[in-house]
Amino acid sequence: MRVTNKPIKGIYVEQYERDQTFRMPDSHLHPYYELFYLNRGACTFFVNNHFYELNAGSVVLIPPDTLHSTKYKSKKKALRSALFFRLEDLQFPDPHMTEVTKEKLSSSYVLEIPEMYRPHIEKIIENMIAEERFNNQITSPVMLQLCLMQLLILINRFATGIENIAESIHTSNRQLILAATFISRNYNRAITLEEIAKVSGFSPNYLSRKFHESTGIGVHEYLNLTRLQKASMELLNTDHTVTEVAMNSGFSDSNYFKDAFKKMYGVSPRAYRKMQKETVMRE
Repeated sequence: MRVTNKPIKGIYVEQYERDQTFRMPDSHLHPYYELFYLNRGACTFFVNNHFYELNAGSVVLIPPDTLHSTKYKSKKKALRSALFFRLEDLQFPDPHMTEVTKEKLSSSYVLEIPEMYRPHIEKIIENMIAEERFNNQITSPVMLQLCLMQLLILINRFATGIENIAESIHTSNRQLILAATFISRNYNRAITLEEIAKVSGFSPNYLSRKFHESTGIGVHEYLNLTRLQKASMELLNTDHTVTEVAMNSGFSDSNYFKDAFKKMYGVSPRAYRKMQKETVMRE
């Protein structure tokens, strides 16, 4: 769909490769919602008077009439998907969920999807692209609407807000936010203090001291907390074994993971999963 300043009549989805040769106006706006998803590559996204460095798995929700722009700096092609929709396209079976979703859509936000959940997101987008090509005048609008609602539910369930990172470490220091963002994006692999420091622009020793002074916890402790939070989400939303969850969350030793998890949540990973599922069933 060509971006236009006129209202749209339904849900549209598109997917294109972009590189540094791509040119578009410095900023633009349109009278409908846009959900931007970066499948691969990197770009700089401008929205709400802020520039965000996006990587694969990044999501940006842009409300109507919000100035935004995208710039691709690399010769290597990035792949991006964009969904355009209206408020009336959101009609969840639960009216309360519809209202909550509409409230969340009232302002723009930038999110990150953990790597293990990206295939779920990308599969829905692929289905929407296929449905748009199928273009049955009766069934396609319904299918696109159902896919959009499923996509928003999964994003709400799995994503981490970029802005939330600054709040989680209680600082506005840009270098520390860069370090915390790097941890959020790479928690599931073995990363070193030197790698984190390089991203922040600080030396390892200075980053350790500054991070603790500003946040009250050390870099390694923050990395562990991030891993445990991601692990708790995986326990609730998958049937992966405890060992698989440990590995997926960046822990190389499942016994260490179990001890650390129990120390943070008060119960073992297995017991935590069971308790949460029983709570959901009672509700």
